[in-house]
Amino acid sequence: MRLTMIAARPPLPGRSMQNRFAFLVFVFVQGCFAPDLAFGEENPEIRKLVICGGGSLPDSVFDRFRELAEGVHPVKEPQLIVIPTASQRKIDLNATQELWSARGFSDVRVLHTTDPDVASTDEFVQPLKTASAVWFDGGSQQRIAEAYLETRVESELQRLLMRGGVIGGTSAGAAIQSRVMIIGGKTEPKISTGLGLLPEAIIDQHFLKRNRIARSIAALRQHPDLIGLGIDEGTALVVEGGATEVIGKSYVLRLEWADKTLKLDAFGNGATVPLEVSPRQSP
Repeated sequence: MRLTMIAARPPLPGRSMQNRFAFLVFVFVQGCFAPDLAFGEENPEIRKLVICGGGSLPDSVFDRFRELAEGVHPVKEPQLIVIPTASQRKIDLNATQELWSARGFSDVRVLHTTDPDVASTDEFVQPLKTASAVWFDGGSQQRIAEAYLETRVESELQRLLMRGGVIGGTSAGAAIQSRVMIIGGKTEPKISTGLGLLPEAIIDQHFLKRNRIARSIAALRQHPDLIGLGIDEGTALVVEGGATEVIGKSYVLRLEWADKTLKLDAFGNGATVPLEVSPRQSP
């Protein structure tokens, strides 16, 4: 068993602008010399995502996550990166080791910072370069966005998907996979920006358990060109290329506006959820 904690070091005084400039140069160079990394919008066929609604998840979800992490270049055995940044709880390395060892991962590393400048350093992103799987823990999805959006971590997550890796997460780790991201609100959603791993959808979690239908409908009214995916506790939506499958004991609800009418469908264990956006008019 290998477990590594990659901790964030405080940025050096006066280095903030320098790190930002270095990241912009990195993005420019990758755009000139690397393949297209817009996996969400341009290359949906390569996505492997496990999007979980929170609560107690069945073993079958983690079995599928482990299966999707196998055979990813350049490593033979899956290397897992756990990102606990959504939570403010103290990181327990031993508990993380025991948890993911029981789920079939022998090489586990924890990656965490709240500083976007640190998230763009060579040292911090190095473990992502050989990872075959990344898991986002629950908590606050906005904490994830503030730490990693528009950093080299985000770029390396794209590269991981490009080489066949899988990204999963539960609760906040599900919501962050939207581009249009719900971060709060009961009936009127508070909207922010996520990683855009599934850019055609607005993902909401704990969906039936916490009665979040009203806020998802309100979010779709603001973005009628997208679909809504409400994932209940104990349930996951697995995306592999253009295919989907529901795994778990509850439901994934799909919402969309079509001809000014809200269409809502529920999908249980084993079902396929359509991700295509239907032609529509604004509500």
